[in-house]
Amino acid sequence: PSDDSGNHGSSTEDVVASVTSAVRARRSTRAFLRDKPVPLELIEDILDTARRAPSGGNCQPWHLYVTAGAARDALVAAFKQPGALPSAAPAEYKVYPPNDVAPPTYAARRRKVAYGMWELMGVDRKDTAARTTAALRNFDFFGAPVGIIVTVDRACDRNGWGHVGMLLQTICLLAQERGLATCMQEAWGNLGSVVYRALDIPSTEVIWCGLALGYADPSQRVNTLRTEREPLKAFVRFSGFPPAGATASKL
Repeated sequence: PSDDSGNHGSSTEDVVASVTSAVRARRSTRAFLRDKPVPLELIEDILDTARRAPSGGNCQPWHLYVTAGAARDALVAAFKQPGALPSAAPAEYKVYPPNDVAPPTYAARRRKVAYGMWELMGVDRKDTAARTTAALRNFDFFGAPVGIIVTVDRACDRNGWGHVGMLLQTICLLAQERGLATCMQEAWGNLGSVVYRALDIPSTEVIWCGLALGYADPSQRVNTLRTEREPLKAFVRFSGFPPAGATASKL
């Protein structure tokens, strides 16, 4: 695998001037500047532009619950209340496919990301308590001043979820362009009724994920984590093109 993302080792979120730069600079940020708020006008600008994301049939099956200040803190507090999470909440979707059917590369990639993240956080991977503490930071949006809960119309099948994924990527790239950092968090899904109750989300929607939004903390090493991506030849097959080096015939 190779990492062609550029910006190696940088922990700052620079303003970028092109889609290509935003794609290469975007990362999952796991430490934010809690006391540096994001102006509402800036968030509205990002989301107003992001609503142009593709959607088959223009269905737009997405909903965003954007929290900051006391509302964000109340959501975080609701998760921490004793008994807020049932011991066996039924999963509304599978975050990962079961190991017995998933390609073997999935587990290896997930382990590599986890091990790299823990190392940068100073967490011994054999320390279960420390790993749990690190994972629970998801539910404080990693300190981000803005926490967004993303839902999908429950009537949708997998195709509709793809539409919402395009909206999420668009939001993250627009945030990157404006010098902001993001982290998409599937940890906020499959938590039973606690988030539905806290945000009064109707039963016609299903919670997919959270989205942390804010300014990256440049002092935290975890924000230097860069995951690898497979080379093109591992997942792309080209057909109908002239052989490499050949000159296409003129019309």
